[in-house]
Amino acid sequence: MKAIELEMPDDVYKKLESLASHDHQRVDAFARQKLEELVGAVENFAELERREQRGNVDRFRAAMAKAPNVPTMPGG
Repeated sequence: MKAIELEMPDDVYKKLESLASHDHQRVDAFARQKLEELVGAVENFAELERREQRGNVDRFRAAMAKAPNVPTMPGG
């Protein structure tokens, strides 16, 4: 595992410290978890952009036209 050192404004660190404490975690563990979540979100967004490039509106509309036109179920 790689180690990094970050410099950040004191107010940002205090917020990070507060969030970590609220989550019952050490600051470094909390920051690592949030960075992992951010990397995953960026990767997911990039995948959605790739899928968007492959998408075809006409094919989508044709597929939706085949779906039955019925009211939604209550609670759904």
